[in-house]
Amino acid sequence: MNKKQTEAYIQCRKDPAWFMKNYGHIRHPQRGIISFDLWDFQEDAVDDFLNHSYNVVLKARQLGLSTLVAGYAAWMANFFKNKEIYILATKRDTAQNMVDKVRVFVQGIPEWMQAPMTTDNKQSIELANGSKIKASPSTPDAARSESLSLLVLDEAAFITKMDDIWRAAQPTLATGGDCIALSSPNGMGNWFHKTYNEAEA
Repeated sequence: MNKKQTEAYIQCRKDPAWFMKNYGHIRHPQRGIISFDLWDFQEDAVDDFLNHSYNVVLKARQLGLSTLVAGYAAWMANFFKNKEIYILATKRDTAQNMVDKVRVFVQGIPEWMQAPMTTDNKQSIELANGSKIKASPSTPDAARSESLSLLVLDEAAFITKMDDIWRAAQPTLATGGDCIALSSPNGMGNWFHKTYNEAEA
């Protein structure tokens, strides 16, 4: 890397929002692969991801928050070695969609900045720096045996037996891993609703 590239690499590693604004790409349904332009509220969310170990995000559809979390996962995996990132979704198609969003981010990183992919399939990506991103549909023991750097619970209000899954997953974060639980609303009394209200309080 030359001096300019080294400075850009350091800035990207330090600031995931800056990385996404300058080097992030997403798949648009009509326009194909395009640059990822962050809104202010998305930048605020990234700051929260950096500064808090546990984040619970109530979202409306089409706000780009799932895409933002995918970009954050790609940033963590690309710029830090041996990160274990696990995405738990409501069903297999949703899990594969999240991995595809991460893949688009990773593939869009310039070659001089990119940790190349060594494994790439529908539900997992591994990078040459030892970092891994894996996604799966929800089962009570889905993340039980993993030791995680980041656990993403996508559409957590719609995941069945989420209380059991959370009890099983919590020990995987005991070594300092982070969690981002995001969802659109799905009634009252479920794990996501209770967790969000407790966080807000």
